[in-house]
Amino acid sequence: MHDNEAVALLRATTLLKELDEEDLLRLASRAVTRRFRRGQVVFTEGEPADTLLVVASGRLKILTKADDGRDHVLNIAGPRETLGELNIVEAGTRSASVEALEPSIALVLDRSAVWELVRERPAVAEQLIRALVAHVRRLTGANADLVFLDLPRRVAKLLLLRMREVGRPVIELGLTQTEIASLLGGSRQSVNQALREFERRTWILSEGQTITILQVDRLRRFAGD
Repeated sequence: MHDNEAVALLRATTLLKELDEEDLLRLASRAVTRRFRRGQVVFTEGEPADTLLVVASGRLKILTKADDGRDHVLNIAGPRETLGELNIVEAGTRSASVEALEPSIALVLDRSAVWELVRERPAVAEQLIRALVAHVRRLTGANADLVFLDLPRRVAKLLLLRMREVGRPVIELGLTQTEIASLLGGSRQSVNQALREFERRTWILSEGQTITILQVDRLRRFAGD
């Protein structure tokens, strides 16, 4: 990835958007571009964590393994999103594993490169704090959904979120029903039943992992979105 492309990507992130051109170029010059195949492990839970990842294209799946060996999906990161903000604050070990859901490209920034700017630019420190606060809010919101929304409504919210991300009603989930169930805290059978019910009501058309949302307003009202 050329420096000007890297600068544009870094500027588009919530974490680094306040930096001026000189600082962005400085980071871009020290960034490494990595490409991942579908299913490739980006990093593994428990390994040393001293880098910040910025997703350029594709999507990355953040997951942990349960005691019985099953995967528990925590989140999906797409273009312009960052991974590893906590490791910028304090180097340690990865709290989760990351795998590529589809062919993906990411910029990798060493902790020292970002930390130098954090020390020099209060705006970067403020943005880092805001990014961590947003992360906590996202987790709080996900926990609230688990408590207050039944699984079909959580499935509806996921479909609407994906629609907003791609900007059109035809979406590629890139997740199996088992992975969706893991992400939303349910069973594969319950996810399948929810999607079938949405189809029966003609809210969506499901073709494998491709979903076409036919009645956005109805789905939004159902989800309380």
